[in-house]
Amino acid sequence: MSGLMSVLAATDGSEHGLGAVVTGAALAKRAGAEFHITTVVEVLLVPPAYIPPGVDAARYEPDFIREAREKAMDQAREAEAATAQLHVRAGFAPQLINKVAEEADADLIVVGANPQPARARSLVGTTGRRVLYLANRPVLVASQARREPFRRVLAAVDLSEVSQVVLRNAWSVARADGAELRALFVLEPLPMMLARVAGDKEEERRRHGREQLVWVLESADLVGEEAVGAHIRQGHAGREILEEANEWNADLIVLGTHGFNFFDRLLLGSTSLYVLRHGQLAMLVVPGVQSREQQ
Repeated sequence: MSGLMSVLAATDGSEHGLGAVVTGAALAKRAGAEFHITTVVEVLLVPPAYIPPGVDAARYEPDFIREAREKAMDQAREAEAATAQLHVRAGFAPQLINKVAEEADADLIVVGANPQPARARSLVGTTGRRVLYLANRPVLVASQARREPFRRVLAAVDLSEVSQVVLRNAWSVARADGAELRALFVLEPLPMMLARVAGDKEEERRRHGREQLVWVLESADLVGEEAVGAHIRQGHAGREILEEANEWNADLIVLGTHGFNFFDRLLLGSTSLYVLRHGQLAMLVVPGVQSREQQ
């Protein structure tokens, strides 16, 4: 993603849906990007027996769709984005949100965060999590209705090939907002057996980590950018990312995923999953496998 050209916000008409619309609209405006809103009515999944008594079954679905459209339009006006392109669909939300993203050629999908992440033990709710599973483009989890620019963007990298994509997407947001960008690499402890073999080569591991981090920044064409910095920490990756975000006062964390699978740990990777479960800041999740050339 060399720049934000099109942003899609997904809403279900709720408060956290409004957070996605407000955050997406503001970011799209700052980036000079097209802005789209989608809302999906899952009424097609409701058995006829659950339709309230006295309600015309033939009108049940159209009434739900009309109500969803009106809520989305109200949220667009509240987000000062009355001219946004609105897409209303009926069916299974996660799949259709990603389908609309394809149709709109969106560079970014914005979803609302769980309104009570601590109680739910996850920043993102069920629908948002499924959107993450299916997405082949970055997904921004909006922790609040944010109108102001992001000021400090923390991009966590693991020095794999996904790291370049993570940094380029992080830089797209940082550049649009005039924000600082910090690349963070966490040097995790070696398993006991490997630690015995490595012996006293810990300093060599740190030096190698620093060299690789510089190489990743060079590969993402970010060396020399005044607003870009780099930092290395040691410890458990998930915990250290959240500690760094807190100490540096970051307002956006950017993470990569490892690809596609039906299991959380394989799909998101244990680090991304940990940060999603324990973090409360806005998060930009970048897929490790992309079907489009976004670099």
